[in-house]
Amino acid sequence: MKRSAFLAALLALASCGGGSYAPPAADRAQVLVKLRAAPKEGIRGPKAEGTDAYSDSGGPERGKRFQRVDYRHLGDIAVVLSGAGLGEGGPAPKTASLELYSDGASRRLILMGPGGSTSLTIVNRRSSAVSLFCCGDTGDGFDARLGPGEQAAVTLSKPGTYEMVCDEDETLKATILVAPTSWAAQGESGDEVFFDNLPPGEYEVAVIAPRLPRWTRNVSAVAGKRETVEAEVSVNSMRTVK
Repeated sequence: MKRSAFLAALLALASCGGGSYAPPAADRAQVLVKLRAAPKEGIRGPKAEGTDAYSDSGGPERGKRFQRVDYRHLGDIAVVLSGAGLGEGGPAPKTASLELYSDGASRRLILMGPGGSTSLTIVNRRSSAVSLFCCGDTGDGFDARLGPGEQAAVTLSKPGTYEMVCDEDETLKATILVAPTSWAAQGESGDEVFFDNLPPGEYEVAVIAPRLPRWTRNVSAVAGKRETVEAEVSVNSMRTVK
């Protein structure tokens, strides 16, 4: 291989690697959010990769009722950027999906953009029909009845948090987060969420994960610079009630 071709290949590999981002424009700013989920202090994680049941604590019956969360790969973490001067063009998803199984939903938290900009497709993979109801403090929401194998597309217009429940199975539920702007994205523990082409200014970064306290941080985005923040969601930040 010629030296020029070898260098080009190295550059291509570097551009595909995690954490490799183009620098900001001179009059624009960037915010990089590094996600991390941490277990409760003093609690051991799974013994092996992919192990999440309490199979070593109380026998198989206990394992069926309780699940140990693998915080190394905690998914469904939403990152929302808010502040004055944010226009359209953020990375909020245009489409999202949720599949319903006999043992629960495929996701516990679904991120949607504002103003009905995200279409959520719900698919019933169960052997029986389900009646779904979703509502939030905004007054927006939806209800749907899906037979086995059926699907429906829904939208939500008003920003806020919505809870979806099922009449036939109270354990089948999910939280839907409608972001206030399109500057929102979703990842899992260990991921990086990158916001580019931002007008310089003051912003709040909010990180939301299922059943964990919300993490927030104020950042100053400076023209021509990248602000990096490390966000940790954990039960350790819950208030202790005595």
